[in-house]
Amino acid sequence: MWSTKDYEMLMRWSRVFLMNKSFTTFSGGHNARALLFPMEKVFESYIAQQLKKVLLDLNWNISTQDKGYYLFDSPRRFALQPDIVIVRDDDTKVILDTKWKSLVNNPRTNYGISQSDMYQMYAYSKKYGASEICLIYPVNMEMRNHEDISFQSDDGVKVNLFFVDVAGIEGSLLILRSQLLKKSEGQMEK
Repeated sequence: MWSTKDYEMLMRWSRVFLMNKSFTTFSGGHNARALLFPMEKVFESYIAQQLKKVLLDLNWNISTQDKGYYLFDSPRRFALQPDIVIVRDDDTKVILDTKWKSLVNNPRTNYGISQSDMYQMYAYSKKYGASEICLIYPVNMEMRNHEDISFQSDDGVKVNLFFVDVAGIEGSLLILRSQLLKKSEGQMEK
């Protein structure tokens, strides 16, 4: 036999969703269970899935979570694992790595980009022989109308930032597709 006590948790969750309420970390007499998602994994998987759809007709080889290279070869240690590796028809490689993080419009703070992320991109470029590296971030209001941001080293490593609008993912990825095609055509002309 069910009692009203059995429905308390269900009623708390229902209030949260139906009455547009939220939880706080203040002390009090109400308890509720948390529902958490690893958004960095959700974002990474969503971008990869949608990008494969947008690039399907190009017959480029697209792999996710590629484990083909190590930072050190003797002994093989520190596996490199970019989120997305694209190999074009001409065998040029593009590395795309997703980051679930809000950047800030401040070049003096490197826009909030982690230094370790840049070291990671540099290693990807060198080990994969990739001429194009792209960090993909969700767009926020501060970065919505920002010009292209890229970083280039003296030895030819270039990391571009690309912002996707999660609510308009297809449109964002069509822009990325266009950029990848332009760069592909530029590679062929060389």
